[in-house]
Amino acid sequence: MSNCWASFQQQVMSSPHSGNALEELVIGYPKLSGQMEIVPETAIFRRFGALNARNLLYMQSELMALEKDLIKQELADSVAPEKCKYALDWYWLSQSKAPGDTKQLDLVLKVREMIREYNMSLLLQARICSLPEPDREDLHDLQKFLQMREMGPLALNGDDASIWGSVTTPDTHRPDLVALRSRSSNDPFSGWITTKLVQYFAQCWCARFKKRSRLHGQIEFRDDLILRITMWITTLFASLLPVASIAVLYSVHSVSYRLWIIAAFNLLISICLGVLTSAKRAEIFAVSAAITAVQVVFISMEHS
Repeated sequence: MSNCWASFQQQVMSSPHSGNALEELVIGYPKLSGQMEIVPETAIFRRFGALNARNLLYMQSELMALEKDLIKQELADSVAPEKCKYALDWYWLSQSKAPGDTKQLDLVLKVREMIREYNMSLLLQARICSLPEPDREDLHDLQKFLQMREMGPLALNGDDASIWGSVTTPDTHRPDLVALRSRSSNDPFSGWITTKLVQYFAQCWCARFKKRSRLHGQIEFRDDLILRITMWITTLFASLLPVASIAVLYSVHSVSYRLWIIAAFNLLISICLGVLTSAKRAEIFAVSAAITAVQVVFISMEHS
C-alpha cells in the first residue's frame, strides 16, 4: 500500500525543527529528488515521446540504408570467383580479411551493432509507453512542493521549470508526463475516499498526535485501514442489494411496478459496480443479467 501525503506536507515541512531529512539537501534538484524518494508517487517525468520516436526513425532509416548496401554487396560478391563462398559459409566471410576485401564483413558487423541498438531502443520505448500517467492528486502534491518556502519557492529556473505546471495553473503541465509509481487505487470510490480522508486527518487535530517517521521526519498517514473499510462497504452493498431487491419485489404485487423496481435495482447495482469496484464493462453486464434472471425467476415462481 502506498502512503498518502496530500495537503499536509506544507504544514509539516514549515516547521524549522521538524527533523526532516530534506533540510540537509540543497534547494533545487537535490531537494526535489529527496522528495521523490520519500513519496515515490511524485516521481513524475516527461516521456519525450516525440524525441524517442524521432530517434527510432533515424535508426530505422540508417538500417534501411545499411540493408540496401549489404544486399548490393552480397550480389556483387556472389559473382566473384573467390567471394561467392561468403553467402554459403560464415567461415569464409569471417576470413575475408585475408584477401583484403572486407566490405561485406564490415557491413555485416555494422548492421549487427546497429540493429542491436535499434532493438533495445524499440523495446525501451514500448516499456516507456506502458508507464501510467501520474495521478492528479500526486501531480498536485508535487506542484505544491515546488512552491513551498523550503523549496525556494519556484527555485527551478531552467527550461524544465514548467514541466509539472503550478498550483495557480495546474493544467499547464506537459502532456507527456509519466509516473514511475502510480498511486494504488483499486476503484474510484477507494481512491476518492482515501484522498479526502487523508486530507481531513492532516488538517484536523489528528495530525498532532501522529509520530513523525524516523526515515524522513514527516507525518504519514497510511491508507491500509481506509482501503479495508471501503472493501467492507463494497462487500456490504454486494450482500444486501440483491436481497433488498427480492424483498421489495415481494411486497409489491403490481406487475408494472415490479418491472420498474427491477430496472431501478439493476441501475443501482450497475452504478455500484462501476463506482465501488474495478469491474469491467462485460462483468457489469454479466452481473446485471444474472441478478435480473434471479428476479424474474422469483416473480414467475410467485405467480405459479
